[in-house]
Amino acid sequence: MSSVGSLYAFSLVSSLCVLFGLNFLFRKGNLVVAKVLAVQFLLLGYLMVAAYFLLPENIIETPYFFRTLAPLFYTFPPLNFMFMWYLLHPRAKFNVKHLFFFIPFLIQVVENAPFYLSSKQTKIEEIKWMLGQGDYFAFSERFMWFDPICHVYAKFAMYLIFYVAMVYYYIRFRRAKENQILFRKGIFHYWIIGVFIFRISTIYYIWYTFIYTDIGKASFIPIDYLLIAEFVFHLFYLAVNPKLLDVQILAEQLKGQEPEPKTEQEIVRAEKEDERLLALADKVEEYFKTTEVFLNSQLSAELLGSLTGHPHRMIGHAIKLKHNISFRDFLNNYRIAYIEEQLANPDFLAKSSIEAIAEASGFGSRQSFYTAFRKAKGCTPKEYFNSKIG
Repeated sequence: MSSVGSLYAFSLVSSLCVLFGLNFLFRKGNLVVAKVLAVQFLLLGYLMVAAYFLLPENIIETPYFFRTLAPLFYTFPPLNFMFMWYLLHPRAKFNVKHLFFFIPFLIQVVENAPFYLSSKQTKIEEIKWMLGQGDYFAFSERFMWFDPICHVYAKFAMYLIFYVAMVYYYIRFRRAKENQILFRKGIFHYWIIGVFIFRISTIYYIWYTFIYTDIGKASFIPIDYLLIAEFVFHLFYLAVNPKLLDVQILAEQLKGQEPEPKTEQEIVRAEKEDERLLALADKVEEYFKTTEVFLNSQLSAELLGSLTGHPHRMIGHAIKLKHNISFRDFLNNYRIAYIEEQLANPDFLAKSSIEAIAEASGFGSRQSFYTAFRKAKGCTPKEYFNSKIG
């Protein structure tokens, strides 16, 4: 590619990065995830500008960008982690503790400060010396504290640690039952999976090139291209899903994950409502014990509400609150407990068929009896009865 063509290509990509970054950063009402994405875009915009001026044909004329990119590679692992974290927790406020992730970045910036503050001529001399060595990891101790390969190992460790953390939190989020609906269309799933692919590609390149094969003459240019490809991926994804440009959509999609804090009055009302429901659950249990109404195969929450004078929906909520099961399971558990009481009579099994037992205990059919029994006991009635006979 010609120098002019390279300039146009780098300018186009960097301009898009900066425009999108500023858009997300200053758009009113944006969530934290948008701010994190904005910082990534702005850093990529700078990376593209610096990458052009660090090309062999430009580096001597514009030495100011030399060694400015190295610290930036410490920022991308935590930024990717934060992007995923705030994407899955859109109502969360920015956690100041996340700033500690960027301590390695600050350390390398401070380390390189003497070079940044040196004169242009000194910078050119250092660059010419490095090029003369033919090794991108060549360094003079007057400008650096650590051998650059130490930073490579540190960055590899950071990429790997944050990648494992991202995968862990993503899997935990996916397994939560209340989040299943979010992944039916794959909108969040494919976005995060795409980030995972770029991260593992970067980790592999660093490991294979700088650690496994130990090629001192290799550069980080392929990683630059991976970061650019990741930006294009975000750009394409947002173009296909334009609603995500208004990042408030995330809060609507993930509503219920992190509800707004309740006021003191709301908490008191909720506690009183729970007390009423628990009291109602106690009344239902007492009613079951004194009347054995559960033996009625036609019993339902609606019929029980008519018999007791309580709204059937409240009965269902009360049972769910106290026992964390549905009213149907609660009812079937009483019926199965009744059968277990009858097993104390040795003649019960001998004189009763399974159909008769099901009917006598309130089950309307053999199928419903088998389904409820397997759910409660983990085996069929026949297997359970045989174990009792044995």
